[in-house]
Amino acid sequence: LNPRGVVVAGEDAATAAGTRVGILAGNRYPVTNLIDAMLMFSANDAVYALADAAGGYERTVELMNAKAAEIGAFDTLTVDPSGLDDGEQRSSAYDLALIGRDAMRLPAFRNAITKRDAVFPGGKDKNGKVWPAFHVYNINDLLRHYPGAIGIKPGRTDRAQHTFIGAATRGGRTLMVTQMGSVTGSWKPTAALLDWGFANADRVTPVGRLVEPGEAAAPTPAATVPPLPTDLADGTGDAAPTGGPGTQSTPAPVAAPATPETAYDRTLSLVAVTAAGLVVTTTAVLLTVMLRRRRRRF
Repeated sequence: LNPRGVVVAGEDAATAAGTRVGILAGNRYPVTNLIDAMLMFSANDAVYALADAAGGYERTVELMNAKAAEIGAFDTLTVDPSGLDDGEQRSSAYDLALIGRDAMRLPAFRNAITKRDAVFPGGKDKNGKVWPAFHVYNINDLLRHYPGAIGIKPGRTDRAQHTFIGAATRGGRTLMVTQMGSVTGSWKPTAALLDWGFANADRVTPVGRLVEPGEAAAPTPAATVPPLPTDLADGTGDAAPTGGPGTQSTPAPVAAPATPETAYDRTLSLVAVTAAGLVVTTTAVLLTVMLRRRRRRF
């Protein structure tokens, strides 16, 4: 999409589920404003408006899956461009690290995710009411609380629970942490791992590295991925808010059965990566699951 372009929002975008910025159907929005809302506020309505402009929902999903394969993110399958729970949609902490690294190589992306706030245009709703422009604030608390933080983005769905890709630069070194399956959504565990990484990166031996785009071939499936617990299989993500522009939903957490397998894998779905793509960890346990051939998917 042309960053200087303008998108006319459709009804599907305006009625998106989950967190939304308050797009009004039939109104025109600059692409840059939609990107800000998507990356800073995790606005699903902005995602759908951009997907429509990029060739439609299905075409956008195809492009996203093609990009994942290109960079070696073979644990990832996109079904819904917003990331909300939908069928077989899945990813892994390792893949989030690949995706985060690739995205951070784009200056426009880095610019958007480091903004603390941005002005989002208002518009006229279907009842003729005029909504004024308003500020959209970045929901990444790491930016506000961690010196040197440069992104990247938190998220949440019922099935994945809280997820986060965090990155920071200190003394010329950049570190990135990806986290999945958190029940709190706090920025503090990421900050603690970053602190450990900056203190110990010169004293530890990497246990692996991120592949470069095109380096790894898609693996041949050796086994079927175990199904999710039945009470999570129909998760639909955050409930849609009912307010006007700038509202955000507050979903109730969904409890998963406390089986040993899910508890083990969710606890270990954490990976720390240096700017050079080297995988490091505070303990050998944290990264064990990421190095197994069969990784748990969310």
